[in-house]
Amino acid sequence: EDCSIMVWDYDEGQQEKKLKGHIDVVQHVTFNQDGKLLASCSADLSIKVWNVEKSLCVKTMKGHDHTVSCVEFVASGDRLMSCSRDKTIKMWDVQSGYCLRTIEGHRDWVRQVKITPCSTLFASCSS
Repeated sequence: EDCSIMVWDYDEGQQEKKLKGHIDVVQHVTFNQDGKLLASCSADLSIKVWNVEKSLCVKTMKGHDHTVSCVEFVASGDRLMSCSRDKTIKMWDVQSGYCLRTIEGHRDWVRQVKITPCSTLFASCSS
């Protein structure tokens, strides 16, 4: 396992970029609305935000106590939500990297979080 992220040309199916920085299995990736930033999360307990054009990690966020299974940008792009095997959901400020809120309620591994396009609701699911 090389713990890398591949970015592909949609029409041609050709690899455009290879992003390396995580040190354990990458669980999920997501683009912001304009496609300039990519967020990734990993079993290394971190979330990374990448400048896609420069292939550069611009922010690393840590705060989960176990594998981070999913990450999603809110529509405005200034915040991220993540979920984890530690049974929590977290909201992050993309610019500062600070955790703004931790949400608890699941009794098992939170596998996925999805945010409505208008960012007024989100849903999560667990094992």
